[in-house]
Amino acid sequence: MLWLGTQPGSNGKSFQGIAKRTLENVHRGTCKLDVFDPVLGNGCCNPLDKNITWHPIKTATNGALALGMIRWMMENDANDTVYLSFPNQKAAVAGGYASYTSASYLVIDDEGHPNFRKMMRPADAGLEEPEADPKATTKPTYYVVVDPATGQPAVHTQATAGDIEFEGEVNGIKVRASYLFLKDEAFASTLDEYAEITGVPADTIANVAREFASHGVKSSAAGLGSTANATGVNGLAAYLFLNAMVGSNQMVGGTMSRRVSAKTSADGTQYKLATVKDKPGVSAKNATYISRTGKTFDKTDEYKNRVAAGEKDPKARLPWYSHPSGSDNQALVSAAMAYPYQAKILVSWMTDTLQASSGAMRDAIIDRLKDPAIIPLHIACDVVVGEHASLADYLVPDTNPFESFGVVTQEGYWKGKGNAVRWPAKTPETVQLDDGRYASYEAFIVDVAKECGVPGFGEDAIEGADGKMWPLNDACDFFLKAVANLAYDTEPVADVSGEDVKVQALDELPAAWEKAVTAEEWPKVLNVLSRGGRFWPVEESTGEGGRSAYMKDHLTIFYSERKATDANPFSGKQLPGTLSATPELLADLTPLAEKYPESEWPFRSTNYKPRFRSITFLANSPIMRDLCAHNYLELNLDDAADLGIEDGDAIRITNPTGDVMEGEAMVRAGIARGTFGVAYGYGHIGYGAQDVMIEDGESRPGDPAIGAGVHLQTILDPTVEDPYPYVDPEAASPARSGGVYKIEKA
Repeated sequence: MLWLGTQPGSNGKSFQGIAKRTLENVHRGTCKLDVFDPVLGNGCCNPLDKNITWHPIKTATNGALALGMIRWMMENDANDTVYLSFPNQKAAVAGGYASYTSASYLVIDDEGHPNFRKMMRPADAGLEEPEADPKATTKPTYYVVVDPATGQPAVHTQATAGDIEFEGEVNGIKVRASYLFLKDEAFASTLDEYAEITGVPADTIANVAREFASHGVKSSAAGLGSTANATGVNGLAAYLFLNAMVGSNQMVGGTMSRRVSAKTSADGTQYKLATVKDKPGVSAKNATYISRTGKTFDKTDEYKNRVAAGEKDPKARLPWYSHPSGSDNQALVSAAMAYPYQAKILVSWMTDTLQASSGAMRDAIIDRLKDPAIIPLHIACDVVVGEHASLADYLVPDTNPFESFGVVTQEGYWKGKGNAVRWPAKTPETVQLDDGRYASYEAFIVDVAKECGVPGFGEDAIEGADGKMWPLNDACDFFLKAVANLAYDTEPVADVSGEDVKVQALDELPAAWEKAVTAEEWPKVLNVLSRGGRFWPVEESTGEGGRSAYMKDHLTIFYSERKATDANPFSGKQLPGTLSATPELLADLTPLAEKYPESEWPFRSTNYKPRFRSITFLANSPIMRDLCAHNYLELNLDDAADLGIEDGDAIRITNPTGDVMEGEAMVRAGIARGTFGVAYGYGHIGYGAQDVMIEDGESRPGDPAIGAGVHLQTILDPTVEDPYPYVDPEAASPARSGGVYKIEKA
């Protein structure tokens, strides 16, 4: 297993389950781990274990590491070219695999062609598209491959293989296979040059690539999400492409299907929880999200209107991002800047985007968020008054995890099918309403919806399998029906046993819970509640031929047409349509190091989640604060020696925007050179760290201990006129890891 930017047991997705399952195999000697992470800590990565190796890597260079490995595989015929040639799921399954890639899909490489940099379509190649399925809700998109057996073009769904090395003409048009664009990027640098970029020795890159490729489909690379660093897109693409190189997606021993679950909060066997009676015919399909995502600037009404008014080459006020469907930190910035439109009513729930978006927690943005002329109404619902919630006009009390419902899929890297269920273990401590309910996010949503006449709430809101309509007035009305759907999925579970009822006092649950489902369903719902969920036998996850029994149509895109054709809204520059070793870039795609030379700003950050902390633990757990009263500014031993800094010294870290972070140095070996580590979740200005004045004059004293430590502050992007925290210019991921800094004694 190859872990990039994280490690088994790190805080994040089901860290306990991931660590336990991984270590069982590691200690048995049936699994090896190579962990590439700028910081050593948090997880089960022990450098003394013979089957676990930690490699310190420079922050935000995962894409370059993957390209170095891919180059080695290509040069040594270690990648699975048979797998890469499968152009569709049917062909891949017939060939013994469980997924496919677009490596053989052709890209138009003719600068004079109107579709230059786009994927070739059947019409371009003089081919006819297959007849559409009359039952299909959306029309599929068809691409072109070259059949290696005949040398002739074919529609990708009608071919059993495609030539991944094809370069030539089809129907008089110059084209190249998508695979070749990845090859170009991989061979753009030597292994020695990749070593210089990443800080990982060339021999290590080669050895890990050799090991990774030697196990066939029983190797996998893993990361968490799109990663909150300044090259987030390439960080995500790194493990997607590596898995594709060996064909391990959805294969046992590789990267198995996950998040496999029952239809719970969807239209399930017992209740239609995704269908709303009399729902208005509105859609977000053509909407412009306030986060400026899912659309390029030249497709916006703003751009079209400005052109129509006679403006030539209008520029966007803030960047636009076509790749992500949404972005919380960009929604925050847009709300503060009232662009592309004003957020007249902002509702936030269980969030502290202000604190999570490094660079945003500054007066230039906070003052705008507090200004009623910019945001007339802000309603926050939360269990604590964090930095984000402290700026709201109204605070709605919410229940905490021990007081609330939840039916969730298995977020961790677990190959089985199942859903975990959370239900109130104690009476909520929020205010009790006149009708007996307790204040919560769900109660707030229901009451506002009923007051506004929104369909799907109140009486006759939820349709049962028998057509009977049920009310939705509180959380239990929804979530226990989701549990019923879970209990009856595939085949019903047994009724709860009398012993379970007695041991867990299930007969003392509120009467409103029992009324939320039918009398027949209630004993089965109790059975699921008593076990904290429902989990199918893990043995059922292995299907025929070593594939995941839950495999779906799974495509790895080797060349993104949207990515390749996007023009930066400021500079007009374009980026490669595949994985690249692109360095950190500013919003107009100017290299960060060009603006701020490494000779002057030699350090990068790595902002990680500490083992004994979450955002709120500092506020609600004095025991956790006793374990570690504050975080540290963590330095590599050699870097500290060069700077004349010793463990425990007070040091100062600054960035080019003028932000200053002061804290205690922790000098240790588990940090990559040129990097300083900062544990996430410290340096609060909310969560009870400061005194709070209530409207009637009452004062709630703050606890300064809650605000101890350092909050990482990134730069403001100098290529944007408005205050704009530095982010990945492709996916808008907050650049909590990366950036440019200098370090000195305080």
